[in-house]
Amino acid sequence: MGRRATLLGIWILGYAIGFIGYIALAETNALAFMLAALVKIFGNYQIVAAGLMGLATSFLALVIVIAWSYWSSPSKV
Repeated sequence: MGRRATLLGIWILGYAIGFIGYIALAETNALAFMLAALVKIFGNYQIVAAGLMGLATSFLALVIVIAWSYWSSPSKV
């Protein structure tokens, strides 16, 4: 698979994870206290939600890219 196709796949996967995470966060009340505290600090729910989803998906994308780099590197044995 080419480099562009791989990066596109990682980007789409990161977007999908962020989208599903945002929907899951909105549907569950597990993080309601933390979300309410962050909204009080920053004053806007959309800024807080976008920041949390961006942080989560960037971390997952980083893990995916690191795993891909290890799997795609030639073996040295």
